[in-house]
Amino acid sequence: MKDINLSNNTVLIYRILFAGLSWFTFIASVVIYGLFYGPIFEWFNSFKAFTIQTNFMVTIWLTLAILWHKKPEPLEKITGLLKGAFTVYISITFIFFAILLAPFYHPTGWAAFSNLVFHYITPIAFIVDWLLTENKLRYKWKYLFYWVCIYPVCYLVFIFIHGALTSDYIYYFFDVNALGMLGAAIPVSIIITTGITLACVYIAVNRMRTKS
Repeated sequence: MKDINLSNNTVLIYRILFAGLSWFTFIASVVIYGLFYGPIFEWFNSFKAFTIQTNFMVTIWLTLAILWHKKPEPLEKITGLLKGAFTVYISITFIFFAILLAPFYHPTGWAAFSNLVFHYITPIAFIVDWLLTENKLRYKWKYLFYWVCIYPVCYLVFIFIHGALTSDYIYYFFDVNALGMLGAAIPVSIIITTGITLACVYIAVNRMRTKS
């Protein structure tokens, strides 16, 4: 795979553009919720959603990469293992929304804009950032375990504990009350399998691009 060499300034501008869009969407969502729907702090319940968590992760990553763009040592600490993990997670957000949720979700107004940013623009922008810039540090296959077995598994545990206590499983395809244990186990298996597949793809691509 041939690498595209971009100047540091081009990468910086790209990251500023998409980090700025993401921060604007987060902040505006809080303000709009407070003005029209209820107390601002209630909006933060949306952080239960995998979408919001993963978008926040990559927005923080982009912000740090902007702040440290001339500091190679701290920048290197957030690439490799960490950036690869966030790329896998935001890819899951993009894929599963497009397949499982988009057919049933038709927002209007501000919700349509934030939906576009969080489910399409930011995920695609971060994946493109990975493709364009993550070619210096060589990934290890053991990253697969860290990426799939820590955050995603912990999130699934949270989903089912939260659902058992409140009957709110956040996503309909995890709703044990409606689907039964087997019905909920199927999407869990699909998500874990997808995460493993994506992780393998990203690691394999990185290792091909960083052959000595």
